[in-house]
Amino acid sequence: MSEPLRFLSEQVLLTLHDSIEGNIERYASGDFTSLAYENGWAIESKLVKVDYDALAGLDGTKRSAEADVANSKRLHAALSGMTPAIAADERIWTRLTHVECLEYSRERWLTGKTEDALITAIKLHMFASGVTGIRDDNALSRLWWNMHIASIADPEDPEGALDLIVKRADVRMQFVERPGSAARRAVARAVVRAMRRESWTLSNDDRFDAFMKVLNRNGGGVLFEARAEAEVDAFMDGCISAARASLGE
Repeated sequence: MSEPLRFLSEQVLLTLHDSIEGNIERYASGDFTSLAYENGWAIESKLVKVDYDALAGLDGTKRSAEADVANSKRLHAALSGMTPAIAADERIWTRLTHVECLEYSRERWLTGKTEDALITAIKLHMFASGVTGIRDDNALSRLWWNMHIASIADPEDPEGALDLIVKRADVRMQFVERPGSAARRAVARAVVRAMRRESWTLSNDDRFDAFMKVLNRNGGGVLFEARAEAEVDAFMDGCISAARASLGE
């Protein structure tokens, strides 16, 4: 059953940021249950509903692309009404990593680390500071953004697009971070179609990187949105050919 999304107050968020070392045992093997009853830990959203039972099914024991795909699908489906604007709020993701999804977050990102490495991992994956922190680093928000980006890239088959985008860490990084890729629907969709047509692009990181570099260089001033799909696909094929040549293949 869905319930309102709960998030932290700004003061609680700041206190958690300042108390990482004092809470190190909670992160390593305990929990934040006793703190979660205090004021500022459970502000309810009127816009987003959450299936908390579904979130309980997230599996952090497998650190693989396949596991990230499955967890991305599960988390995205569990958050009804979530939008990119709402998803940019660190207070949401920090509440989830510290309370409802602590076990997943710990298993996926914190286990097996010495104290210094553990503190670094906590700062990176249990909080969500800045655009890249929310999009790429937080244990939970990165999963939501995976599926959101895939939905932009292929609204008819977002799960298929997700499989491609998350297949390799470098593919996700290049696809998300390069200017003019995922931010532009026409470009994102054309890149996914190119990956499906030509398996060469996904065979290793260097090849995908070369493809995206050529696309970024040659496509910067191209208005893909005004071109027919077949014309855009031909342009992408040309970028792949140029990328092959740049690698001497």
